[in-house]
Amino acid sequence: MTWLHTGLAQSAEARSRLLFRHLSQALDRPETEIAITRDSFGKPMLSDPGPGYWFNCSSCNGLMLIAGSRNGPVGADIETVERCRPVWEDAARQFAPAERARLAAMAPDDQPLAFARLWTAKEAVLKARGTGIVLGLTEPDLSSVADLAAPPPWKRIKINVGGDRFAVTWYTLPLDAALVIAARADAAPNLETT
Repeated sequence: MTWLHTGLAQSAEARSRLLFRHLSQALDRPETEIAITRDSFGKPMLSDPGPGYWFNCSSCNGLMLIAGSRNGPVGADIETVERCRPVWEDAARQFAPAERARLAAMAPDDQPLAFARLWTAKEAVLKARGTGIVLGLTEPDLSSVADLAAPPPWKRIKINVGGDRFAVTWYTLPLDAALVIAARADAAPNLETT
């Protein structure tokens, strides 16, 4: 399941309460029986892995995205195109060379949206892998994504990163004159990649 919540301001406490409420519902347990820990890369996870439930979350500009899965690791990221617009050129320098080339070849008006699409997918996949962006952003190389600058809706993609397979799904939402882009990456060990 994937949930998007709005109107949270920048309150870490409100985001934490919301996450615990979702975990309580997903696990059918009282919130007081749920404990979260972090792995060596800082990824949040259940202290008791017994339930076989994975989750990840992301927030920006009063928005919170929560992804949950009973099938394996999951990653989530959320951004607005407006938030990406002033930083995309500097941040894209960390991308794979082919991704940078594709962005550079686009019309200037298309670049922030394409960057936001790449960024959210990369971050979601790396969070699902459990590394986050600590090891860099050259992988996964998403330069082969068709119609990178096309307007949404976008097709789900399948990718292979270091032998791990993932399915990436994007969600978009126009909100207060900003386009919200969210990506969810699900571990998919049996998925055929293209």
